[in-house]
Amino acid sequence: MTYWWVNQNQTWRDEIFGEYLWSPKLDAKGRHTHFYDNMTRLRSGDIVLSHFNGALRYAGVVESPAISDRKPDFGFRGSNWSDDGWTVRMRFIELTSPVKPQDELALYLQVAPERFGPMNSQGRVNQQYLFEVPAILGTQYLGAAGLNEDAVKSAVRYDPTIERLVQDAEEVLTDPELTPTEKHVLATARVGQGMFKEQVRRFEPFCRITGLSDSKYLIASHMRPWRDSNNAERLDGHNGLLLSPHVDHLFDRGLITFKNSGQPVISIQVNSTVPELWNLDLNRQGKRFSLEQVPYLEYHRDVIFRDNQLPRTRSHLESDGEVAGL
Repeated sequence: MTYWWVNQNQTWRDEIFGEYLWSPKLDAKGRHTHFYDNMTRLRSGDIVLSHFNGALRYAGVVESPAISDRKPDFGFRGSNWSDDGWTVRMRFIELTSPVKPQDELALYLQVAPERFGPMNSQGRVNQQYLFEVPAILGTQYLGAAGLNEDAVKSAVRYDPTIERLVQDAEEVLTDPELTPTEKHVLATARVGQGMFKEQVRRFEPFCRITGLSDSKYLIASHMRPWRDSNNAERLDGHNGLLLSPHVDHLFDRGLITFKNSGQPVISIQVNSTVPELWNLDLNRQGKRFSLEQVPYLEYHRDVIFRDNQLPRTRSHLESDGEVAGL
């Protein structure tokens, strides 16, 4: 695991909230630079400290290595940058106490590399993009913010198994002995649920009916089904719930759904003994669904749920206080 320092004065909002790093491959004169080439050295699990407005303000964990990608829409910022660049997927958390690296200048001068360091001997920040920093320095910066490596990875819910899932799926897809159908089935089984489940867990950490939070025993269920979703919706964590297997069985078949308030609703088609025998707490008042989740949930209620007792029109939803925000 390696520590990095990234300067994001112009693009921090785009990159932090978009959960990525991006740099051109070449400088304005068409040459390779150490600070852009560093993007290709980032590895899953590396920690990146984000510097802007005079301080280290976020810590991020690398999700996956760099891929070749076109420049995002930064508006007028970065207008001189080439369109051809590197993208690295990230997860960030904000440091509750921003760290001024000049406060640790004594340690920096002892351990910083002779070349390609993020600051000079007077503590002035070098205006390049991405720098490797010694582990002892990265640890010191995190410690000044009251964090350590494990705390950062826990906060962003970094799971190294995701990268292994992707690698396993890539092996399946390049196996010449498999038919296209076999590749599809195996790759979907290996990585589809894993990646989607990890995204869902960020917004839905437990089953809304049973309260179980151990994800090993939960299924990531789409509100708007896979078959009815585009590629972005298929992996959007807002489009899912983590459910206990027996609850997923009902939800997937449209026999149970939820109001925007979080209250569960069971179909009249369900045998009346099922909730009691399966120990389903239908009076459980869960948290209200977010604005991003509501369109997916409304699709499930309107299209998948097998019951005609729930209101379907927006006017009815508004009268029942079921439109998001009401």
